[in-house]
Amino acid sequence: MELGIASWSVPWSIGVRGYPPPSPPLGVMGLVEKAAELDVRVVQIADNLPLHEIAAAELDGLREAARARAVTLEAGTRGLDPEHLMRYIRIARRIEARVLRTVLSGSLLGPEEMAAAEAAIRQVVPMLDHEDVTLALENNEAFSAAEFAGLIRRISSPRVGICLDTANSLGRPETLQTVVKHLAEHAVVLHAKDYVIHRIDTRMGFSITGAPLGEGRVAFDDVLAELRRHGRTGISIIVEHWPPFAGTIEETVRIEREWLGRSVRFLRSKLSA
Repeated sequence: MELGIASWSVPWSIGVRGYPPPSPPLGVMGLVEKAAELDVRVVQIADNLPLHEIAAAELDGLREAARARAVTLEAGTRGLDPEHLMRYIRIARRIEARVLRTVLSGSLLGPEEMAAAEAAIRQVVPMLDHEDVTLALENNEAFSAAEFAGLIRRISSPRVGICLDTANSLGRPETLQTVVKHLAEHAVVLHAKDYVIHRIDTRMGFSITGAPLGEGRVAFDDVLAELRRHGRTGISIIVEHWPPFAGTIEETVRIEREWLGRSVRFLRSKLSA
């Protein structure tokens, strides 16, 4: 298992719509430098830093910067439109990324949307095969974990797997045990997120907020053990965060960077145990 970071490890440093922008915002080169600073070997560049908006020359520079620092790149986007995915498969090959992560709409979807998702993925499988890229579909509230697993089994391609996120399926809602039970065997990437759950002051409901890895409710020992049990020892493990806005963008970015350091140290200790 190879430890890494992503553009969603540092969303406030990149910029979050509707909030004050950081100065200067972190770009793709800065993300690679951050990985080198943290001594991690994988960088996943996802939809909050869209690769299709970056000029070809800058993509080439990104590939060379990653090579020079012994960093493996992964590409990321959002949605399953076949033409868009094919564009991203080409981008992935250009930057020497062997993994392309994508995520569906953050709303509950039904059988018609599942059929459309399956048809779209089947359309790009030949190109994934040809370009030696693996599509990693991230679990979230769009479908249940069992439905995501069924989709992967029906497509039955070594080029299509799961980006297993430890928090996203809370929106369904599903427990982490359920998510891991259904999806660990299909995982090609792990998005490691942690969170805490508090009762609100009226005692009539709960609040879920992010936390540095190892400081919340996620049982990472169990997650890693299940991945190993299924032989998923060659996957990347990507730190992701849900740090709250702290009143100013400067303070929020400071907290985000502090969380990132703590989270990387925590995961490194788990992987070396």
